[in-house]
Amino acid sequence: MQIRALSAKQQQIMAFADSDDLALVCDGSVRSGKTTIMTIAFVLWAMKNFDRTNFAICGKTVQSAERNILKPLMEVAGLDAALSYKVSTRVLTVRSGAKTNWFYLFGGKDESSYMLIQGITLAGVLFDEVALMPRSFVEQALSRAISFEHPKYFFNCNPESPNHWFYQEWIKNPRESTQHIHFLLEDNPILTPQMIERTKAMYSGVFYDRYILGLWVVAEGLVYQSFDP
Repeated sequence: MQIRALSAKQQQIMAFADSDDLALVCDGSVRSGKTTIMTIAFVLWAMKNFDRTNFAICGKTVQSAERNILKPLMEVAGLDAALSYKVSTRVLTVRSGAKTNWFYLFGGKDESSYMLIQGITLAGVLFDEVALMPRSFVEQALSRAISFEHPKYFFNCNPESPNHWFYQEWIKNPRESTQHIHFLLEDNPILTPQMIERTKAMYSGVFYDRYILGLWVVAEGLVYQSFDP
């Protein structure tokens, strides 16, 4: 896969890698072009600033991280780096010039997942679909990088309920040194107008609000009609 001309918001992702900020949060509509560019920015930042260092790539499951992050990354042309993935250890080794770094894949599917990432020292973490991960796992992963002076955290997700802990603590009430970029379908330069309109026509109601407009909204109506707030 060749890296094409980037949209303005994708360029903001790349610029974050050279900033002094600690965290980047990218949320918004589906298929809006945030995940692959964020992955590229994460790897380029790591290779530019570190050598023989550990990093983490986190998905809801290891399999989803392999599918959504690893496979597209290894198909990108022009990275000027050699990538090799060992399935048995779930480690992506990246070599660029004289530098070598290791990217461990983790799955944060339930409350017990935080134990999987305990003990490892990391310089940075990429969270793919962070809204699907339990808070205990995310916070354990964040703590793995506190011994580095300049770590970075990359978060991406599609919206969930506005009561979700991640929305409340990272978007609604932004933390210090955190950038937030909200993506729409139009921010993905590989989508044609026809593709965008076809995608918009697939959804309605709360799903349109979340998946197309990228809004953190609650589902309307009651599942249990006798429910009393």
